[in-house]
Amino acid sequence: MTLIEDIFTRQDRYQPTEPIDCDPFREDDALFDAQLLDCRVCPTSNRAALLFEMRTAEHFPSGNGAILIAHGLQSFHWDGAPTHRPLMAFSVQEYESSARADGGVRLNLGFFPEGVLSITADRADFHLLEVPGIPQAPPNYSERDLGQVLDELPWWSSPCTVLQSSTTSSA
Repeated sequence: MTLIEDIFTRQDRYQPTEPIDCDPFREDDALFDAQLLDCRVCPTSNRAALLFEMRTAEHFPSGNGAILIAHGLQSFHWDGAPTHRPLMAFSVQEYESSARADGGVRLNLGFFPEGVLSITADRADFHLLEVPGIPQAPPNYSERDLGQVLDELPWWSSPCTVLQSSTTSSA
């Protein structure tokens, strides 16, 4: 097992495991109803990561977490409406991955409630994860803070097993 954080920060390329059943780089809306938990942008390593809650995802019967890593990051743009709730699940309602003429990738995600994320990068990797010890259902966020729900979520400090992987390139 490894920590989710280690998958994001490792210098060498994480070796893909078994091919993924529903490939988010080849099937639009593959991430439908997955919930975006957190994003990290690391200018030093020129990458970004999206951490997902997968227990709600329509096309993934196995796995309870996922990490999408954009390498060779060129742009990362979030646009969303302000909320007055301390915690809120942002569920993917639209997802599109497209190859660029220069060989890179563009990812566009639309969320409920109002949120849009677009990423442009040289390549991207997606890893479906199994995080042991978290409940079968996502937590109830109402009237709780992040510290109170972290034990019920896949998080950067969570140990995990990579179940399946996909990439936009073989380079």
